Amino acid sequence: MNIDDRIERRLGYDASGGVLVDVDAVSPVSHVDSPIGRGPALERLLDALHPAFSGSLPPPVYVHGPKGSGKSAVVSALFDRFAAHSGPRRAIQTSTRAPETGLPEFVYVDPRAAPTRFGVYHDTLAAVTDEDVPDHGVGTDDLAESLRDTVRTGTDVVVAIDHTNEPDTPDATTVVEWLADVSGHIVPVCLGRDPPDAIAWEPDVAVPFDPYRRHVLVELLTSRCSTGLGRNALTHDQIREVAEWASGDAHDALAAITGAAINAERAGVSTVRPRDLDAGIDGVPKPCAALGRVLALSASRKRLLYELVSLPERDRSSVNAATETIASREPVELSASTVRRVLYELADAGLLDRVTAERSAGKGRPPSRLVPRFPTLVFRELFDRAARSG
Repeated sequence: MNIDDRIERRLGYDASGGVLVDVDAVSPVSHVDSPIGRGPALERLLDALHPAFSGSLPPPVYVHGPKGSGKSAVVSALFDRFAAHSGPRRAIQTSTRAPETGLPEFVYVDPRAAPTRFGVYHDTLAAVTDEDVPDHGVGTDDLAESLRDTVRTGTDVVVAIDHTNEPDTPDATTVVEWLADVSGHIVPVCLGRDPPDAIAWEPDVAVPFDPYRRHVLVELLTSRCSTGLGRNALTHDQIREVAEWASGDAHDALAAITGAAINAERAGVSTVRPRDLDAGIDGVPKPCAALGRVLALSASRKRLLYELVSLPERDRSSVNAATETIASREPVELSASTVRRVLYELADAGLLDRVTAERSAGKGRPPSRLVPRFPTLVFRELFDRAARSG
């Protein structure tokens, strides 16, 4: 937390006395400009990228570690800082490659939002040119050619491809091949959870991220809460409790704290009570799917999940009961069969669990119900806020 943030709060930023002052500051899908507690991993990453400081291309890099270990936070912040120091982008291209000066272009791409070859090319090209890049009405090969021309006549490009090897994203090998098809002047930095020996791609350098140690996670949570929650809304002992429960996973810890603050805010109290903290922790399943995966879904799929987690318990007793009720909701313009199919697809992707419902009597196969595998309290709050803001 920087000095400007602290002064702003003292000037009355959180004078309302509410618990949840800034949801983005504690949300598990938001990253801060200066991540906490990842110094050694950051140094290893800087060592791998060191050739870029002299205008050369660094080697391909694979950043790996479990969910909530700070990979995305560190790489996105680092690449954002690098981009500010990169050479000027060229809107007018020439027929020959420009002289190499300064840092290469640094680009961060999230395949959760751009899971296709088209999407990766589009987001990379949009970051290295001042020209407008169409998101429809143009073919993938056309985008590849435009990106190829831009790189050929501009500087080298280092592209961070986050969240590879997830159920809904391409694997590292695939995105590396996509970029190699365009130019040898594009170097990939792939991020994923799998260890290097579990993927087909063999990077030149692998940078591991370990789970947060408890005291480091406490420091991270304290900093985020000092910005996102009202003064004294959460005690140090409560933060330590969450850090111990989260077992080094910053995503789950922040989701639990955000959920607890939401619960306290709805109750109209000014501090997070033990019952609120319990509700926040209970709202984060173990194992937990990353909330970023859910928020990257299409609007229609997010709507279905929102309706599902908003159902009373009796309407979630079986898949059939849930789908019929969801399909009858006004915002949902889908048939029950389509709702059922999409929910099953989301279960196959690991965002929902199909659990056999208990049956007190009767013969036949007992019904199954759908149980969310993501932080539902936080998801509902972020969905509602997005809906209110249009």
